[in-house]
Amino acid sequence: MIWPPPTPPSVPPFHTPWQPDPRLPSAPMPVTSVGATGGPDWLAERLFDKRIVSLTGRLDAEATNRAAASLALLDASGDDEVQLWLQGVDADVDAAATLLDTLDLMGVRLHVHCRGDVRGTAIALLAPADRRTAAAHATFHLLEPRTSCTGPASDVAIAAEQHEQQLRRLQQRIADSCRRPVDTVIADMRDHRILTADEARDYGLIDTITGARTVEGE
Repeated sequence: MIWPPPTPPSVPPFHTPWQPDPRLPSAPMPVTSVGATGGPDWLAERLFDKRIVSLTGRLDAEATNRAAASLALLDASGDDEVQLWLQGVDADVDAAATLLDTLDLMGVRLHVHCRGDVRGTAIALLAPADRRTAAAHATFHLLEPRTSCTGPASDVAIAAEQHEQQLRRLQQRIADSCRRPVDTVIADMRDHRILTADEARDYGLIDTITGARTVEGE
């Protein structure tokens, strides 16, 4: 008899097809997507009941997919207007394109309301809206999103070309909704132009500023 007994070899945990592999915890990100696709978030449920989807922070793939699913579900569940709140939102071209495709397919009226700083290609999410509003202190930061890719030179070249094509489509949507030449939008994004709510209204990004108070006598 051998003492101490040998340690039995470790056996990898068994995963059924519907159980994803465990993922390593990632660093916290300032991203919040408020919808209603599950979870104990009572605020998300209350907003969803009022046909509101609220997005804030930089949209990663999970937040984007959740928002797209929430919007599609609201579209299919009634004929009343759906509201999309953009509160300090930033998005890369893939996230913006995914949500823009979802919004284009909606058959109900869409109201997009902006608060905080709406940045980059997230501004394109205003394009399909039937009603576009912003809070008095909202800002709009026109800038080109950056991307990175590693691998063989041929793969990098293909990824760069796809990114450029997707970005141009989003810039064209912004230009069309503002009734401005696309070259103007491209130049403003390259120059990182920042617009106040009043300037965004003049630019054509929004229709109305909400919550603004005027001084008595004006």
